[in-house]
Amino acid sequence: MFGYVKPVSAELKVKEYELYRAVYCGLCEALGRNTTHISRLSLSYDFVFLALVRMSLAGEVGKIERHRCLAHPTKKRAVLVGAKQLDYCARLSSVLTYHKLCDDIADTRGFKRFGSRLLLPFASRIRKRAKFEASTEEYISSRLAALSQLEKENCASLDMAAEPFGELMAYVCAYGFEAESVSARIAAEIGRHIGRYIYIIDAVDDLEDDIKSGSYNPFRVMYENPIEGLCNDCEQIKRALTMELMGIEAAIGLMEFDAVYEYGEIIKNIIYLGLPEFTNKVFGKYIKENDQVGET
Repeated sequence: MFGYVKPVSAELKVKEYELYRAVYCGLCEALGRNTTHISRLSLSYDFVFLALVRMSLAGEVGKIERHRCLAHPTKKRAVLVGAKQLDYCARLSSVLTYHKLCDDIADTRGFKRFGSRLLLPFASRIRKRAKFEASTEEYISSRLAALSQLEKENCASLDMAAEPFGELMAYVCAYGFEAESVSARIAAEIGRHIGRYIYIIDAVDDLEDDIKSGSYNPFRVMYENPIEGLCNDCEQIKRALTMELMGIEAAIGLMEFDAVYEYGEIIKNIIYLGLPEFTNKVFGKYIKENDQVGET
């Protein structure tokens, strides 16, 4: 949905990088197989991370095959096949894309809202093919509705605004694992913290656009001058994001990667290197702009 959760490729070993690409391509094929080929356009790095976590917890190995596709018709690519968690993540991606479009129609305006209306009929058909239980969709809808309500109320608490998306991700990460099992608890903890991280960093990343469009953003409500306020409190906000990452690190420390050791190395790269690097990149643009304004 966002594409923030990805590794620092240069720090992966060749075997790890090839495996990561194989999981990415495997998820792309799973989208086409479980919903429609159009749904492949919703593929994001976030769901590759989710697939890696769930395959590790489930002890799934899968196998690597080499396939051609429309995006790469001249050369076969390594593709991971035979992993049920890829099918689950593909179906989940389609359902969340549908609900995201519904949320955009309700809460945005202008071209973005118009575009969402055009895409909604396609997303609706894809969602039906995903065949999720009604109770699961109801829970997803309830968390997104709770988030929407906080936004309508102009919630000034970053912690409160991030919590519904954290709860949603905790639920979908742990879905299908035996209730109260170690795997379910680890998955839920990773999901909750990654969901909260995504919500907060997305709010930082989108602040300038939200100021222009008048859309809700917790930082617009928190500060009289949002950009200046964000820059002044950037270290505090970065610490909050670091706390979310530390929560994920603690959960990962309880995982065993006996089935595929490289899954663990990729996951650790994403959490220890990829997300901190992205955090600094997002904050860097505001700090740089604020310094330039001060020098003028």
